[in-house]
Amino acid sequence: MTREQLEHSLVKYLAELIPSLSDPRIPLIVTVERVRLNPDLSSARVLVSCLGDERQRRALQDALNHASGYLQRQLAPGLHARRTPKLHFYIDPTEVV
Repeated sequence: MTREQLEHSLVKYLAELIPSLSDPRIPLIVTVERVRLNPDLSSARVLVSCLGDERQRRALQDALNHASGYLQRQLAPGLHARRTPKLHFYIDPTEVV
């Protein structure tokens, strides 16, 4: 699987998994904008967006980073990769509110 294919798969799977999280800091609608893998594919920078003020966006980022280990374990069976990248969530800076 190429790097681009893996990034695309991560976007798809995370978009399906995030709504299933039961954390009150995560709003109903979260968009996974893009994923960027580092060169050795060991970590992924996940850019997300949601509606809300700065406080709500920071809470979303904290909640997703807190759940990153769980999400990583859920992704592992669906990804056809040697290892599952460590997930780091960030609010998309290009988001227009």
